[in-house]
Amino acid sequence: MSLLPVSTEPAGRSVFAGVDIAATARLNWLGGCPRPRFEDDVWSFVGWADAPVQMKVTEKNVLFDRITHRPWRVVAKELALAWIATQDERVLALPRARRLPRHPRTIYARVYHLTFWLNWLHERRITTLAAVTQDHCEAFLREYGVVRDKETGAVLRNKAGASLRTVVSAMQDITDYGELLSADRHRPGFRPWGTRSPRVVTGAPSRPQVVIKTEPLDDDVLRPLLTACLHVVDVLGPHIVGLRTELQAERESWRNVEWSRNLRDGDRLAALVEEHLRTGQPLPRIEDFQVTKRLRLGWDPKDPLLTANFQHLLRPTGHRDIHKALFVQARPLLEEAVAEVGTEYLWCRDPADVPRADTGELIPWSLPLSNRSSDALIRVAGHACTGATSALTGMRSSELMELTVGCRRTDDADGTGLARHRLVSKVVKGRLWGGEVDEWVVIEEVVRVIALAEQLTDSGPGQPLFGAFNGFESNGAMTWLRQWVASPAGRRMGLEPIPDEPVHPRRLRRTLSVEMAARPGGLLATKVHFKHLQVSRGATFH
Repeated sequence: MSLLPVSTEPAGRSVFAGVDIAATARLNWLGGCPRPRFEDDVWSFVGWADAPVQMKVTEKNVLFDRITHRPWRVVAKELALAWIATQDERVLALPRARRLPRHPRTIYARVYHLTFWLNWLHERRITTLAAVTQDHCEAFLREYGVVRDKETGAVLRNKAGASLRTVVSAMQDITDYGELLSADRHRPGFRPWGTRSPRVVTGAPSRPQVVIKTEPLDDDVLRPLLTACLHVVDVLGPHIVGLRTELQAERESWRNVEWSRNLRDGDRLAALVEEHLRTGQPLPRIEDFQVTKRLRLGWDPKDPLLTANFQHLLRPTGHRDIHKALFVQARPLLEEAVAEVGTEYLWCRDPADVPRADTGELIPWSLPLSNRSSDALIRVAGHACTGATSALTGMRSSELMELTVGCRRTDDADGTGLARHRLVSKVVKGRLWGGEVDEWVVIEEVVRVIALAEQLTDSGPGQPLFGAFNGFESNGAMTWLRQWVASPAGRRMGLEPIPDEPVHPRRLRRTLSVEMAARPGGLLATKVHFKHLQVSRGATFH
């Protein structure tokens, strides 16, 4: 028996008026975060405690204010809350209502598609859902089902079946949840496409046959990728950690300096220059973009002081620059110093030697670096950790994002001298909201990778290690790795360029599964030591 009054007319006031969305949907909420109310035109789920890391900020904000006709905003809100709060008695009373709650990410997507339908109706001067006919539904689906060129309007391709199923389902829900809707509803007896399901309407199966389209990576791509990642981790990693520590200490000390504007004392400037001459240390060098700025301000490209960094030179005095009058007076002294010791970037001036990846020849691990180049190298190291972890564990993107600082576990086997290494993360796909905690048994190389990643992040224990990312391409991990490997720094290390072929966690996961299937008993022959093959005995992968 329905708990709601049966009527062909809207009820006027919503049964959800004034409710707390998080409480009604039974969502765990972070203390101190605003809780969305039914009347809000934007429902913010930023405070949802169980939100997966991969859930974007945009997906945490359900936008009803994009619906032009205000009464239909109420309709969309009532549908959205009914989709997520399926255990509410007002929803349970509806015979055609869905009994399993939809994920908040799904709510965002369904409202997004529903908005196009409602605005399409409003553009055609239809102001009530009772006036909607099947012809309207068919016309909208024909228009919405294709992607057009923004300039010419020409049809480029058909939209994916999933998005069409979603919008058809949302359109039919206006009827299925009609008794709950207070602001507007379809006329009695009308349901878009009748009893036909979205799958039948769109021709796209709700659960399509699983066809693996992801191709594994060729060895010509995987080998240089793993070589670069593990060379950065094992050979350069400790030095990069040291560089990062020095950078942080330097920047922290600069924050505590009360700067004076310009130095006017010639004797103090002369003492600084003399110290550089006495020790043979080059004067500090400015960044390339600062050189460009000086040239735009009229500096002579042949000026011997063009690249000198006066702010760093004056650091011990607490001044930002040299006064113009003093600069003119001290120019001969400064030019003489530059001629004798030159200028150079501050970082990695005396680097330790490390072996090249190809020949093993010992070379300095880095040439002198500027602040920007140092930050970029630290970022490259972080991306190398992400890429190596993905390649050697086969974890999905969502699972990589759920890794936290302190996720490593090691069990020592009694009397065997062996160790069992594990990573703790969450399985998100196909699991409860927010994912379920699970463990991956991994090889020792992965433990070293994670250990380095933990030293390259500002996250504290329990906080995301890699954080959210959109992918490995388009300025992601692979973009940075490829560019660095192809740069003079990568060539100095003897690294082979990584081919410009799409690399992402799905392909790495597929490659790993193929490698495992090709080994007797499912053992993995992974390219884990530069260009060599190494079989990990006794290691299993989740």
